Amino acid sequence: MENDFETESASSTFALQSSSETLFSIQLLDFKTSLLEALEELRMRREAETQYEEQISKIIVETQELKWQNETLQNQKETLSKQHKEAMAVFKKQLQMKICVLEEEKGKYQLATEVKEKEIEGLKETLKALQVSKYSLQKKVSEMVRKFQNTPTWT
Repeated sequence: MENDFETESASSTFALQSSSETLFSIQLLDFKTSLLEALEELRMRREAETQYEEQISKIIVETQELKWQNETLQNQKETLSKQHKEAMAVFKKQLQMKICVLEEEKGKYQLATEVKEKEIEGLKETLKALQVSKYSLQKKVSEMVRKFQNTPTWT
């Protein structure tokens, strides 16, 4: 009996040790699993951070390039605007010069027209005077012809 008790005691101690070791093994396995999960999450986080940093670097480079392009385009716009203003000023001057020349020619033509109109009016008056004179002369000639015909001939 004593032997049985010792066997039971040894067996229960073994069972306790075995269950204690099993529990420890489970806890150790659970800890290892948690540690591996944490390490995997950390690795994934580091990879994500590296990717984000690369993306941020690319975005910064693109942003800088876009700023440079914007500045270049602004400079081109200002240059083109300045050239346009200068070209418009030259065009306006040319147009004003043409207008002045045309106004001078218009003045000349108006003056020539006025002179021609006065000349025509003068010629009309002269024509009227000549027609009146012609009529008067024809009247005189007719009167003279009548007088001549009415005068007796002396033979």
